[in-house]
Amino acid sequence: MGRDKKTVFTLNVDGYAPEITALTYPLIEAYADKIGADFHIIKERKFPEWPVTYEKLQIYQLAQEMGNDWNIYIDSDALIHPDTQDLTLLIPRDTVAHYGKDHAPTRWRSDRFFQRDGRNFGTGNWLTVASDLCIELWKPLDDLTPEQAIANIFPTVLEKRSGVIKRDHLIDDYVLSRNIAKYGLKATTFREIFIDMGHVEVKDAQGKIIKQAGGHFFYHHYLYPTDPKVVDMKRVLRQWGVVEIMGYDIPETPVDKAERIKGWMTRKELEWLYDKAKTMKSVVGIGNFLGRSTYVLASGCNGGEGKVYAVDPFVFGGDWSKFCNPNIGYKAGDDFLPDFLKNCGHFKNLTVVKKTSLEAAAMDVIPPEVDMVFIDGDHDYKAVLADLATWAPRTKKLICGHDFNDPMYPGVKQAVYEYFGADAVTTGPDGLWATISGDK
Repeated sequence: MGRDKKTVFTLNVDGYAPEITALTYPLIEAYADKIGADFHIIKERKFPEWPVTYEKLQIYQLAQEMGNDWNIYIDSDALIHPDTQDLTLLIPRDTVAHYGKDHAPTRWRSDRFFQRDGRNFGTGNWLTVASDLCIELWKPLDDLTPEQAIANIFPTVLEKRSGVIKRDHLIDDYVLSRNIAKYGLKATTFREIFIDMGHVEVKDAQGKIIKQAGGHFFYHHYLYPTDPKVVDMKRVLRQWGVVEIMGYDIPETPVDKAERIKGWMTRKELEWLYDKAKTMKSVVGIGNFLGRSTYVLASGCNGGEGKVYAVDPFVFGGDWSKFCNPNIGYKAGDDFLPDFLKNCGHFKNLTVVKKTSLEAAAMDVIPPEVDMVFIDGDHDYKAVLADLATWAPRTKKLICGHDFNDPMYPGVKQAVYEYFGADAVTTGPDGLWATISGDK
């Protein structure tokens, strides 16, 4: 008995985002080789009157011309882990599968096919597998014009707010969802299959999901613009540990390295701090924990040549400890300075001041004036107000801080507004706040 003929398809018309495909195609090609499949990139337009994503429906004709037993579609912006097994072995030949699904009436206007079928299966067509028995999954529409089909599509609020997705972008999802209903195709999701196999959600010490339920074999975020998507994809490739084995040339930035340190600052916040520190010759960081923010401050400050002062008692405890995930690894009273030094102790421009904010201010270690102060210490209203009164007069250029809009720490916003006045304060990415001068 001969081996099944399989083809992995992707779509790339007009040279889509080469900075993305440089990351995704090596993995897709390696996956195709692993499962004994051909790799075919759809590059030419066959349906010019339709949105470009409709070109995925070329698979209907191509698969039959190729004589394929199995057809696998993977979007050009999807990463597939080298450990991913042959997906064709996980479903019967009479069933189509996508990674996940949604409720069809949420995004599509229901018609007689959806109503008659009744399952309301909405496809996420970035990953799709179907055999020759279910080739109608990709059958182009023969009863609707482009205008009629697009009028039946209703992006979700999240999709609209992304600024990336419009009605016509979802034409392929709509057609495949409708074909499942129209032709009565059996359908499932790999997410459900992987969960049944025991691939459950895993979180890190901060509660961040590090392994999705349904298997951590794929990465795909269709709501991201290209630049942040590339950044996130590189992070995933490092997390997967495939950079070296796949031969990627992905140099790490200080922000990349800081992200590996336990903490709560987002990437956008770290990038903002890093960029601001580049223009400073001296920076004081109040509250450092394990060095997530310290890393970018020390890396950025005057190109790594400026002076950075890390002020922190480096003792886990106080009110902030009750808000931490218990898996963080510390209990009240633990000294975490050794772990901080493992992460940041190599910076020659860094001075560690193992004191509270007010104690450090009274010492001669820190100059009377500094360019920038970043406040992320005790988040109690009185403590923040005391930090501002102590450090703002000593700050020449920029004073800023963290957790401005966090509902767990209302005292931060209250103190900042009271000290500077609301008109003098700007908000940065996510939870950052800033004012351009320490003087009131």
